Amino acid sequence: MSDAAAAPDQRNVEIKASIPGGVEEFARRVEIAKQLTGTNGEIIKQRDVFFNSPRGGRLKLRYLEAPAPSQLVYYDRPDVAGPKLSKYNKIDVAEPGVLEKILRQSNGTLGVLAKRRLLFIHEQTRIHMDEVTDLGFFMEFEVCLRPEQTLEEGQVIADKLCQIFKIAEADLMTGSYFDALNVKIN
Repeated sequence: MSDAAAAPDQRNVEIKASIPGGVEEFARRVEIAKQLTGTNGEIIKQRDVFFNSPRGGRLKLRYLEAPAPSQLVYYDRPDVAGPKLSKYNKIDVAEPGVLEKILRQSNGTLGVLAKRRLLFIHEQTRIHMDEVTDLGFFMEFEVCLRPEQTLEEGQVIADKLCQIFKIAEADLMTGSYFDALNVKIN
């Protein structure tokens, strides 16, 4: 068995939600995140290039601003509203332009998504406050599961955060930002 086959997937429980009400509602929820975490968050600008993934899931090359390294990310999660298990693997990439060229040639591209993310950390949860180019305002919780934690334990944490941020069920997203952007464009 290869080392790659033996390495366990990383896991998190994820929730994505749109933020209706524009910049004012986005700012209100940013204030909740600041109060909850006691920080101002970290601004991260991202540009994700999505590639065909012949075996399912999603494959993207994430460009980050220096000094942060770019990352190749593969993830698989069901397209359902509410808390869902996401299995993923990622690796830092020193030469993202070369890797992008190789993946374009071998897999083909699906498109590009750009966003400005404000990252907050609350206990074991990454709270993302996202402004997605050509799409709008969103937020995301990633409850990073420890190896011994169950999906249900992560869902309880995610549900509590939904209550704190007053996320309406109607605002929960089933797919990715990229899926929503494609629907808007097409």
